[in-house]
Amino acid sequence: MLRTTNPSAQTSEAHKLHNAGQLLVATTLLLVMTGLIMVYAASALKGEQQFNDAFFFIRKQGAVALAGFISLIAVAKVPMRLIERMTLPLLVVSMALLALIFVPGIYKTGGGAARWISIGGFRFQTSECAKLALVFFLAKNLSRKGFDISSVKFGVIPNMTIFACFAVFMMKQPDFGSTVLMGLVMVGMLFVAGLDFRLIIGAIIAAIGSIAAAIAVAPYRLARLTSFLDPWAEIKRGGFQIIQSYLAFQNGGLFGSGLGESRQKLFFLPEAHTDFILAVLAEELGFLGVTFICLSFAYYCFLGFRIAFLQTKPFQMYLAFGLTSMIGFQGAINMSVAMGMLPTKGIPLPFISSGASSLLMSMVATALLWRLTIDENDAKQREA
Repeated sequence: MLRTTNPSAQTSEAHKLHNAGQLLVATTLLLVMTGLIMVYAASALKGEQQFNDAFFFIRKQGAVALAGFISLIAVAKVPMRLIERMTLPLLVVSMALLALIFVPGIYKTGGGAARWISIGGFRFQTSECAKLALVFFLAKNLSRKGFDISSVKFGVIPNMTIFACFAVFMMKQPDFGSTVLMGLVMVGMLFVAGLDFRLIIGAIIAAIGSIAAAIAVAPYRLARLTSFLDPWAEIKRGGFQIIQSYLAFQNGGLFGSGLGESRQKLFFLPEAHTDFILAVLAEELGFLGVTFICLSFAYYCFLGFRIAFLQTKPFQMYLAFGLTSMIGFQGAINMSVAMGMLPTKGIPLPFISSGASSLLMSMVATALLWRLTIDENDAKQREA
């Protein structure tokens, strides 16, 4: 629901929007600072062992965090009409980057997947750009004049087609987790746009069928599923990682073993500073630390959705909703994997996990959300 344009309510709503933006930035900074602490705690020994530098990972993470803070300031000064015009260039660039997977030697391989491009010494994950591009495209398409969400031919299929193009490229890498994440964001945005619930159920059934087929044709995905269902029976085929995560949560208890005192990060828990950083946090800061992270993400999403539904322009409302959904779904998936509620997906925890691409795109999402509060608030004050 878009914000009211009743003059008597404008000042109050502008104040709410301003407060939501300020609190969103504060919550983001708190999560990023927590992430920097945990990245160092989880990666210092690995950096010392591999690079003879305990600060190797935290130095990179800190540099990206600084770039993210700069983006908050920079994006705040970009006119909203220019941001909206970024939709097509962003879509084309992200598609082109993903299409390079078909060019031998361009993508860098890690963990059995080719998801990174290295240019000028900077390595980035192309799926992060694709997520942002999809949100922009959906926001632009759903807000265009004459758009009819009730029309399957003109309202649903065009959006599904763009998503399918992204999915083909990303599954080639392969990046199953990010593909599922983008599908969830798309369904959420179509639902807010008013898509018939029966079509949503149909899309979910079709998605389940597609996921089942993707698992069936890739033995390693089936191994992940079986190790998720019974990790102790599949230790050699993928259960080891989740068992170590369980142990980290168990060792942490209520208050944790103390910052820097995790035992599972000592080469027992794979990807301790990236995908499973929540397990390290659970061991060192305990149940209370995990609760703090969960509540922080929940509050971030609350503020993001509040910003979305206080907008007066459809594009800005859909953009805010999509960005918030992207952060929320990604956070929920990562935390669910670390807690053993979902099979491993290789999706980082926004703002917390070590990873330049993820942190930078998460910060850009916050910058755009904050920009929407500034734009709407300034307009509101002029009208009042």
